[in-house]
Amino acid sequence: MAVMAKWRDKSWEVSPQRVTAIENLSFAYSQKADNNSAAEGSPPTNERGTELFSLSFSCVLHSGAGVDVMKEIESWQKLVTKTGVFYLNGKKLGPKLQLRKVSVGSTTLDDYGRLRLATLSFSLKEYDEATTSVPETTSALKVGAQTADKSEKKPDNSQAAAAPTTTISVGSMAKPTGAKYATGQTIPGWVKERSHKVSQIKSDRTLLGNPDGINSWVYTNELTLV
Repeated sequence: MAVMAKWRDKSWEVSPQRVTAIENLSFAYSQKADNNSAAEGSPPTNERGTELFSLSFSCVLHSGAGVDVMKEIESWQKLVTKTGVFYLNGKKLGPKLQLRKVSVGSTTLDDYGRLRLATLSFSLKEYDEATTSVPETTSALKVGAQTADKSEKKPDNSQAAAAPTTTISVGSMAKPTGAKYATGQTIPGWVKERSHKVSQIKSDRTLLGNPDGINSWVYTNELTLV
């Protein structure tokens, strides 16, 4: 058996019983752009350093090569947001990586609608707990349950609920609730569904996810702590 690569408990290998070979492997080491990231009313700040390491590749799953295609896809679904070290040819490649996305395409089904062939495309990125808006342990179900628990313990005070929070601080994790950014653009739905790190607070506005997140200004009274 020849093992090409491993990540967590997953491996890509070629053997008489199973073939799951890596294709189109791509990764990059890049310098962060020397940007002038002047915040509103603040002196210009130059950003230097390196971008977070990213890795992408694809893999063909074929039932004729000893793979239960649908079962394999379902197992990868559960691993999105998880982190681990990626090994290529037995050697560590890059830092600790978070699985950001698994795409399924080029599928072939049999007469019963069962998947017999599929190409999986993987996107992984260096895991930086200080800047990522999607921590490894976060799930939509878990976040929802925590929010509900908190609301049950709070007193029914409509005036307090309407008042802007004063507990938001740099380093907090928060979700935007307003319809527009402080700069006037509409806030997409996916941005509201995720938590973002508070990077800067100025007057009635807060900068979220700088430099490696959404990097956008919102109104402080339109934020919810998580």
